[in-house]
Amino acid sequence: MAAKIVNQVEWIYGKKCKNSDYGNTYIDGLTKMRINQKFFDFSLDVNGEVIHVHKLALAIASDYFAAMFEADMKERKEGTVKLQDVDVVAVKALIDYIYSGIIDLTEDNVEAILSVSDIFQLGWVKEECSEFLDETLKEKNCFRVRKLADMHSCKGLYDVSHKYILDNFDDLIAEEGLLLLSFEEIKELIKNVQHVIKPEDSAYKAAINWVKHDLEKRKDHLGELMSQIRLPVVSTELLTNHIVAEPLLRQDNNCCQFLIEALNSQLTRVTERNDSFHMFLIGGTRDRVMGTKECKVYDVSKKKLFSIPSMNEGRGYNSAVSLKGVIYSVGGYNNGVLNTAEYYDSVNKRWSYIAPMNNGRRGCGICTYNDLIYVVGGWNSTVENYDPATNKWRLCQSIPGTTEGFNRATEAENSIYSLTRVTSGNNALFRFDPRDGKWYILNVIQETSSNRYRLVCYDRTLFAIERNDCKRLDIRVNKWETMPHMLSYRYGFSAVIAATDIYVLGGEEEVSSQPITSVERFSILNNEWTIIDLIGIEHCHGGAEVLSGDFDFN
Repeated sequence: MAAKIVNQVEWIYGKKCKNSDYGNTYIDGLTKMRINQKFFDFSLDVNGEVIHVHKLALAIASDYFAAMFEADMKERKEGTVKLQDVDVVAVKALIDYIYSGIIDLTEDNVEAILSVSDIFQLGWVKEECSEFLDETLKEKNCFRVRKLADMHSCKGLYDVSHKYILDNFDDLIAEEGLLLLSFEEIKELIKNVQHVIKPEDSAYKAAINWVKHDLEKRKDHLGELMSQIRLPVVSTELLTNHIVAEPLLRQDNNCCQFLIEALNSQLTRVTERNDSFHMFLIGGTRDRVMGTKECKVYDVSKKKLFSIPSMNEGRGYNSAVSLKGVIYSVGGYNNGVLNTAEYYDSVNKRWSYIAPMNNGRRGCGICTYNDLIYVVGGWNSTVENYDPATNKWRLCQSIPGTTEGFNRATEAENSIYSLTRVTSGNNALFRFDPRDGKWYILNVIQETSSNRYRLVCYDRTLFAIERNDCKRLDIRVNKWETMPHMLSYRYGFSAVIAATDIYVLGGEEEVSSQPITSVERFSILNNEWTIIDLIGIEHCHGGAEVLSGDFDFN
């Protein structure tokens, strides 16, 4: 009997239907109710102007209002909320958006709409405002946009506007936005901006303009602002014709001292520029297997190339440094990695061995600090220093998280900076403090893994020089910025610094391996490369160092 009933059951046909236009119909219905002023159950009191709305519409679109209506707040009970210190036009535009999904942005309303959309937690509108401001960024609004982005946690917009300010700083030093900055803001900006073209000139002009904009309230900040500016490296014309003649600086004791230091530094620099610089080109290799003993010296002022006695053994990928007027050649490769090192006696004109290192190294970073020679990495992560007084090497803390690859090192502000490759494959910058013996990672250069950089330092700026990718970093800001690239596309070159110039010598073309014999010079003050000599220097994958003074090469 039961089986018979089961057999008599019939299947019922079913179908799930969706109205694809229902969302628009729903929104249109809400909009019509708003236009016809029907079923309003809430209001916004914006600086005394009342806007009637539906709680449901606000709660669906805005987490801000949803939280208000869910909580037992007085606004929920009273059916109204008072909004003070907000732009009523922006509020009306956002209410229109809530009912329609459309927002009209203009240069006149976008900043106010961004502010209120952040309050209302309307994320999509806030993002659209950020993109709009990004696209319309200019001199007149860049400071205001940066401040707005900072207030409302728009990191992308903040970064873009901050970069715009740094890149266009020369054109902004008289802008009202800059003049209205607080002391802390102008102080931080002056610190950050000193990595762009002619940075110190612009930094000084901005600082003095800012002080004079409200002299009575700001003159007490003059000394501290000037302390942030590297006055010794401003252009000579600006220093001698304008800065030293500025009454505000001459009337301030601290500023007077800064002026004296700047003038003395520029006088020294002129003397150095007229001095005789000699680039010692030590060893190298052409076949990348056998190192050469050959050593040459390039006289910058006379534009002549001299030979000096050869080293005791061939060295390619060796590193060179000078300490107290003595040239040292360390490590390298010659059918194997070398742990030996030697120095050149310019009086007796001969090379002599020093104690061998604890580890063999090729392509290592090298610099001096406090009368010691530091060698860093060089296809290992170990570090050691050499004391000429005792002829002994001492191991230091190794660089953490690095690979067995290249290393470049230089000294700045009582620290050793090392550019090398980390285990992720990217290049990274580390800082070693010899006083506490510890390494600190500063930053990773994303998507950069070249082992062809050369690292030099001028004042508080590091320069990483590569054949088609040159960067600089102010150690106070800790951010790499692009700079003009070399004029020649060379590989295996040497880079040294003398006075306010970076010199690039030697190297070869990567494909043909033909030597590149020109000498290039980068003027740090003028921010440009020039070819200064075509003397015919053949030097590749070797060490290089600079000494000033007179030498007898006969």
